[in-house]
Amino acid sequence: MSGAGLRADVLKFKNGDQVHGTFIKKEGGQIFFRSDQFGDLSVREADATVELTAPLAPLVTETEVAIETEKPKAPEKKAGPAPSAAPPKPEGTAVAAAAKKPAPPKTGAPGATPPAQSAEAESKTLIATTVRLGKGFIKWWGGWHGRIAFSASIIDDTAKRSLYAIEARVKRTWKRDEVQVEPRYEFRRDDDVTAVDIFKAYGYWRHTFGENWFSEYRPNFERDRKSSKATQLQQQFGLGRHILKSKQYRLHAGVAENIFSTWPMDRAKEDTEYSVESLFGEASLQLPWRITVTERGAWYFTVDDSYSTGWQNEFELTKKLSDALSFSFRYEVRFNNPDPRVTDYERARFLLGFNF
Repeated sequence: MSGAGLRADVLKFKNGDQVHGTFIKKEGGQIFFRSDQFGDLSVREADATVELTAPLAPLVTETEVAIETEKPKAPEKKAGPAPSAAPPKPEGTAVAAAAKKPAPPKTGAPGATPPAQSAEAESKTLIATTVRLGKGFIKWWGGWHGRIAFSASIIDDTAKRSLYAIEARVKRTWKRDEVQVEPRYEFRRDDDVTAVDIFKAYGYWRHTFGENWFSEYRPNFERDRKSSKATQLQQQFGLGRHILKSKQYRLHAGVAENIFSTWPMDRAKEDTEYSVESLFGEASLQLPWRITVTERGAWYFTVDDSYSTGWQNEFELTKKLSDALSFSFRYEVRFNNPDPRVTDYERARFLLGFNF
């Protein structure tokens, strides 16, 4: 869907990113902007500014123009000579003609038929409905942003090893809420034998209340078909505080209760569930040259000493090569998971991502 009267406006983000397109409006603390590359965007006024290059002009979609031009025009009445006065008919003839004229069928009578809707009118109704649905979806999706990334390596020395990984990340931020979903899949073969086949899905919902406090629900799903041969769901219910908060850097810390539920693929083994406490910390930093550094770590423990401590940490450095392309380095480690059947790991990986 393209717009009429496109301008060369610029949407400038606080981190230095720029998107070219057409400014639409400001409403409710949001900037609505139409980009040729990314479509319709919705950005908070606090995160970006708009540089106008021409006076605002109304945007009209091609479909709307088509609908407007296809409206049937009323036929023009041509002026003609005034009809000459006809001689009055005899009264008896008019009464006889009225007696012969059949009465119209009453509504609901067996012979009555409703007026059929023309195919052209049905087509216009369908097009208008499609346009409205499309606008509603674009308005809803406009606030979501994310990345699709992949990594691959093939090594052939003493053994032939191939590793493939793909992941996606979508995120949306409101005034007091933040939601993120991140599925990942990793597959590895050593000498034509499957060594790794694991699917993970991370996510969180963070709600800020007051000035500096927030609550957080963070589910982590993991299904390992080779190493642990089990499915694990970790649910973290946390309470934290914003220690540092600005457009360039953030630092959060808090405490949480964690529930680890494990279901072995071998149904002869028992399902398990553990409840442990944790301290967590999160940090993010915006550097020059469009570089972002993020890190999140958690230290697990129990108050009654029924479980020795363990931890989990993830560090990521991302460099945006362009508006649509990024390159990342990630290092992650997990040690002493509450369920001993779930495999610990330590890995480093490079990822090439496509932003949207």
